[in-house]
Amino acid sequence: MRETIRTVQERVSDMLTLEALEAAGYKSYPNTLSRFALYGMEKRIEDQFGTKYFIHVEVFGPFPHQDPESNNFDVAVQFIDNYDDVRPTVNMNYLDDEDTTIEDIEEFFERAWGFLNCPYYERNEDA
Repeated sequence: MRETIRTVQERVSDMLTLEALEAAGYKSYPNTLSRFALYGMEKRIEDQFGTKYFIHVEVFGPFPHQDPESNNFDVAVQFIDNYDDVRPTVNMNYLDDEDTTIEDIEEFFERAWGFLNCPYYERNEDA
């Protein structure tokens, strides 16, 4: 069982909820890519060299069969490729389930960014 490092209680506190997103540093914004979303949330992923990318979360209300207090989320990221001078962009969505945590999502996108050898979205002047 993979729950040996983190307890189930710690994992539940990081589950994908509005409260957990806010606690992890995601900021709300009114403009979304979907006309059905209630609003969006975004987090800048950066290190000492600059901004790597942004994680975008579209927040939707509950489906008819769900608890009316629940929300649904569409999580996506956009990377810039570092191929020649073309610099194409890559859009990637993370399809979550009820056990998905914010940490799962952020770790996945960090691995993908490194694996694809993507450049920084924006580099610090002194880096």
